[in-house]
Amino acid sequence: MEQNNNDTKARAKITIAKYTRCSTDNQELIIQNESINKHIERLKQDNINNDYEILEFDDYAVSGKNTTREGFQKMMALCEKKKIQLIIFTKLDRLARSLQDLLNTASRLESLGVKFIVTDQNLDTSTAQGRLLFQVIGAFAEFERTLIRERMTAGRKRAEIVGTKSGKPCHRPNKNIDRDGVIFKFNQGMSMHSIAKFYECSITPVRRIINELKKLT
Repeated sequence: MEQNNNDTKARAKITIAKYTRCSTDNQELIIQNESINKHIERLKQDNINNDYEILEFDDYAVSGKNTTREGFQKMMALCEKKKIQLIIFTKLDRLARSLQDLLNTASRLESLGVKFIVTDQNLDTSTAQGRLLFQVIGAFAEFERTLIRERMTAGRKRAEIVGTKSGKPCHRPNKNIDRDGVIFKFNQGMSMHSIAKFYECSITPVRRIINELKKLT
């Protein structure tokens, strides 16, 4: 009796790594898991001839800048041993914080034959379009962080000039007030508060000038 080739064909076994990471909020891990699980279920439905093994890796209360993350390192070690074929996570910044780190990790995974899917950003590096879009999004993310760093640097430089931590003027008393102008305005009936507002200073130096005037008269 002739056997059907489809019956004798071995089912493909694919090991999927679920990777989640958050800095502080445990609720974020739950949300990430829900998104990843939904994607895995769709994957199983679309590929009923495959057998999937699911491995879970998570890093809780760990920054993405920390490349020695325990969960991440365990996952990458299994990738090196060719025991993982696919990694699924929710966003690029769950894996890394800089474009260079992302590219390095992606290059490492590609050399190992490991693909990854980013569920919330619709990225799949098993396709050419996915690989291109991955690099574009990573570039924009790095560009945004560069702008933030530049604004922070500009703020620090301004702070050095005006003498405040935030870089905003601290409205310190104006020491270069026109004394004769203060006296003239006071004699014309302006209040000390109005004079201080006119010179954009506190009332203290205005009061001092007026008190000195009164002593002389």
